[in-house]
Amino acid sequence: MLPAHKDPFFGLHTRLEELIEDHESGLKKLHALIAEPKRAVDVFPALFRRPIGPEVLGMATGESLAHLNCLITRGLAVREPDADGIDWYRAA
Repeated sequence: MLPAHKDPFFGLHTRLEELIEDHESGLKKLHALIAEPKRAVDVFPALFRRPIGPEVLGMATGESLAHLNCLITRGLAVREPDADGIDWYRAA
């Protein structure tokens, strides 16, 4: 495998399986967290192992939204905007 970053490596299929397992684990944590409604910026602890600072806030929010949208597509979450137009996500 010739990745865009770091050195070439063998074991692409093993690495893809690891990435999928990590993604699914994050989705499970996220689903549990939104038992109570949360905004996209409130779910960072379910997806990231470190605090999210201003230098990566946009990327982290985008990734959180992608995970939340995945749960919505699977029928496991819903998005509900409030009177101020803020989107809240909760488990379905």
